[in-house]
Amino acid sequence: MAISTSRRALKPSSKTASKADIYERIYEAVVEHRLLPGTKLSEERVAELFSVSRTQVRGVLQRLAVEQLVTLIPNRGAFVTTPSVDEAHDVLEVRRTLEPAVVLRLIDRIAEGKAPTAIKQLRALVKREQQAHHVGDRRAAVRLSGEFHVQLAQLSGSSIMARMMRELTPLTCLAILTFEAPTVAACPNDEHTLLIDAIEAGQKKAAVALMTDHLHHIEKSLNLHVEDEPEIDLAEVLLG
Repeated sequence: MAISTSRRALKPSSKTASKADIYERIYEAVVEHRLLPGTKLSEERVAELFSVSRTQVRGVLQRLAVEQLVTLIPNRGAFVTTPSVDEAHDVLEVRRTLEPAVVLRLIDRIAEGKAPTAIKQLRALVKREQQAHHVGDRRAAVRLSGEFHVQLAQLSGSSIMARMMRELTPLTCLAILTFEAPTVAACPNDEHTLLIDAIEAGQKKAAVALMTDHLHHIEKSLNLHVEDEPEIDLAEVLLG
């Protein structure tokens, strides 16, 4: 479903933006569910919004395409990616492999005294997430929910895990939006808190189980059991 980037997703900027600025604005718009799958990102319009050249915008869109957030279609332009069922499954499968490892690594770092403020940082973020829920700021709640998982990876001390988690977060949002479960984007209030409790207590098995269940809840809420379209009989259609 195409949506005007000027009206619903991106607000005009009063000053010239860098490529990094434009990238971050588009990334955040996806994470906050302001840019929906299928939305056209016109080079001309985005360039106008950020007071930059189309060449600069093209570079940003190419980067987003590499990260699979944007699909470039020859002679048609750039569109926010609409993931397939298989791609949605793949994103969640990668997260089920990655995030338990993140949790285990973080528990070890805390035990070794290498992440002394990790629990405090995580609880502060969850508090902001809960406040957003309380005041009905769904966009902030969705964004903070994703940030929680990214911060876990950052606190694990692995730049590779952190980069992967940052890339997987908006892909998860696109899967949620595509498969008709927008309310799942912001994780259940208590699950993040329970996970922090287990990490703080050094309970590895419990923390891994909580993370695995958490991701399973997200996948279970998506409508990923789409049946294949029946093959069309051309003879019947054309000659029948």
